[in-house]
Amino acid sequence: MIRGVRKKLYLVDGMSHLYRAYYAIQGLTSRQGKPTNAVFGFTNMLRKLIVEEEPEYLGVAIDLSGPTVRHELFEEYKATRRPMPADLQEQVPDVLRICEVLRVPVLSFPGYEADDVIGTLSRKAEEEGLDVVVVTIDKDLFQLVDDRVSILDTRSMLRLDPAKVEEKFGVPPDQVVDVLALVGDSSDNIPGAPGIGQVGACKLIREFGGLEELLERRGEVSRKAYRESLQQHEDQIRQSWQLVRVHRDLDLDLDLASLQLSEPDLDAARGLFGELDFVSLLEEFLPPSQDFAGEYGPLRTPAELQGFLSGRETLALAFGSGQDAATAVPLAVAVEAGSASWFAPELARSPALLSGLKGSPAWVVHDLKSVLLREVPSNGLPERLNDTMLMAYLVNPNQTDFSLPRLALEYLQLKLEVDPAGGLFDLSAGQSAAQRADLVYRLWEKLMPELRAKGMERLLFDVEIPLVEVLASMERCGVKVDVETLKRMSREMAVDIEKLESGVYESAGVEFNLNSPKQLAEVLFEKLQLPVVKKTRKAGHYATGVEVLEKLAQDYEIARLILDYRELSKLKSTYLDALPKLANPETGRIHTSYNQMVASTGRLSSSNPNLQNIPVKSAVGREIRRAFVAEAGFQILAADYSQIELRVMAHLSEDPVLVEAFQRGEDIHDRTAREVFGMQAVANPAEFRRHAKVINFGIMYGLSAFGLAQSLKIPRREAQRFIDEYFQRYQGVKKWIDDTLSEARRTGFVTTLFGRIRPIPEIHSRNWNLRGFGERTAINAPIQGTAADLIKMAMVAIHRQLQGGKLESRLILQVHDELVFEVRESEVETLKQLVKEAMEEVTPLRVPLRVELAVGPSWFDAK
Repeated sequence: MIRGVRKKLYLVDGMSHLYRAYYAIQGLTSRQGKPTNAVFGFTNMLRKLIVEEEPEYLGVAIDLSGPTVRHELFEEYKATRRPMPADLQEQVPDVLRICEVLRVPVLSFPGYEADDVIGTLSRKAEEEGLDVVVVTIDKDLFQLVDDRVSILDTRSMLRLDPAKVEEKFGVPPDQVVDVLALVGDSSDNIPGAPGIGQVGACKLIREFGGLEELLERRGEVSRKAYRESLQQHEDQIRQSWQLVRVHRDLDLDLDLASLQLSEPDLDAARGLFGELDFVSLLEEFLPPSQDFAGEYGPLRTPAELQGFLSGRETLALAFGSGQDAATAVPLAVAVEAGSASWFAPELARSPALLSGLKGSPAWVVHDLKSVLLREVPSNGLPERLNDTMLMAYLVNPNQTDFSLPRLALEYLQLKLEVDPAGGLFDLSAGQSAAQRADLVYRLWEKLMPELRAKGMERLLFDVEIPLVEVLASMERCGVKVDVETLKRMSREMAVDIEKLESGVYESAGVEFNLNSPKQLAEVLFEKLQLPVVKKTRKAGHYATGVEVLEKLAQDYEIARLILDYRELSKLKSTYLDALPKLANPETGRIHTSYNQMVASTGRLSSSNPNLQNIPVKSAVGREIRRAFVAEAGFQILAADYSQIELRVMAHLSEDPVLVEAFQRGEDIHDRTAREVFGMQAVANPAEFRRHAKVINFGIMYGLSAFGLAQSLKIPRREAQRFIDEYFQRYQGVKKWIDDTLSEARRTGFVTTLFGRIRPIPEIHSRNWNLRGFGERTAINAPIQGTAADLIKMAMVAIHRQLQGGKLESRLILQVHDELVFEVRESEVETLKQLVKEAMEEVTPLRVPLRVELAVGPSWFDAK
């Protein structure tokens, strides 16, 4: 470690950083549901400080519980401050453990605060000839700065010497305490001088040279409000000075030997980071482990393969990268942790390989879909498959990275070297292939017990694993697009966009960059003087988002023109211009990728391109579906679940009114309108059906009175009355919501009808917004997740029937509650019946599932 010429002592203000981390990072928990946001943020700050600053000496100062000398001076000191949030208090012991494993001393002194500890040690360090760096985001500690003591602000990594303090705060460091005494501190209940803010306080102190001089000559203060405040509150100001002054004379020894930075306790750090699920930090503290121990060797003949597999129940396989013929088959096999073999070239290319492996009861691979997309012969696949990537997703769906390196860190504490050119392993080498197979097996051993403990084994084997083959088939098939139609629509839309742009300029009376929020805001709110709806939180600039423009569009044409311009511009760039470039030039088909492990609810998503986000609410958005067409001799069949989430809610809640309405095939929105609004709905059925529709769907998303009021453009009190009346009539729904929230608060998660778990750490947050998000998620996730499971099960059932019936028709798209098929014209009636039965009878519910079918030459025509 490189040392500076002059030795430095770094003193970290632990409390300010702990609170900052707590509020800056929201919703972070360990897999066991333990809050870790403050610990994680604090640890990252400390590690960054150590790595970038390389301090010679380092300590972290924290407050002790209990009263201090400031409470003796002023009984109401910090009386208005809220207690430390419970979920932050819970993390303090782990912060202390972090300091312990990093071997950073924790500094405190009974009856005094961390600031006083820092003040005393900084003074004593100066006397010993050291430079001191106070690491803080608290302006109160500016008073310590001098020629040997500086401040390091970790938010911006800004360093403050005396000149910088004066520039930033308004007075030199030795006058900071005088300003603080005047300003006071509402968070600590320090009164100061009422009516004097920091700007005024700095001006007064600069003018009079200090607090004592100011109080002595307060009659000379020109501003009446300041003069009277100083005259009427002298004792209070002096007391405030005592409260804000940092003590520098504690009976506290400077033990440089204990403060000297040493290497962390690596074993303890790894254990703690693993316990807290700090995977990125764990990686930093682990040595590279690509060559982890194992007994590996080559297999050269079918006989050796059979001997190796004899008596085994489960085996893991590693596949090649697809760069040559040999990589269409597995290259290595592991049958237990630490034991793996690779296939010699003569065996890897032999038909005996797959036939030998097929006899094994279960395979384990990582990322099964990528294996299937490499066209591994389907007759070589056993009936029972495991996928460690899917297993990890089911165990923790809130995670975003399910790669082998990430899972190896989290579950095995192995740090794998990743070669940017060759990937994780060079699978052309037998030893590397065996290592990968070994790694997959070790992960399977860790994940399977956790999956079983959470009750999701059937979900894996009956839904997610079978779905992989369906998705691989859909991706290989793709969907045909009419490129010329897309190009024609793009040209036509360009003309419309230009007209809208001209309309905006005409309304504004000036040309400007329509895509610049800053220029747009200046035109709307400064030149045209339109009413300001809101400003951005951080910078205080005028907001120009959709919400703002939609409100303005009710009265101002220019806002409506801008909204239309934005919609068409986005459609043109995202779809009309992008899709033709993604179509296979020979087949005209687009091959999207379906993601099973993105949405924590279990919903599928699509990417490259995203075909699930093509707009359906606007007419111009729906027109894009005209370009999605069938091949010659085929038709497009669209099958859409009708109100599936409402039906799922009826099943889960067992609400008798809701269940009866669906069982009788009634219009659920009309029924709700009549149940909730009575004669009002009879007199004005269209309007109150619309109200009921918003409420029906909104309830599943934790709709508030504020949200309903905005949606229906009605007073909030009226919106609350609508919600109250809904729950009065649908008491089963209200009870299910209350019970679900109660269970989520108890366990920290919710489940779908089929056992899929959705962790909700936010539900325990002390932050109102985050907790509200958690509560809304707890209501919606079981509904949306169950609906997702149902359509997945239907996809699997339909795929099997298509294969078993030797039909040419194929499933080509899945868009949330809708399945899209390319159907041979001679098979249309067969497919309609097959699909309808499979989707409606996928599983028995208390209410019937209903599917709407439509057929046409394009996706648009089928809708």
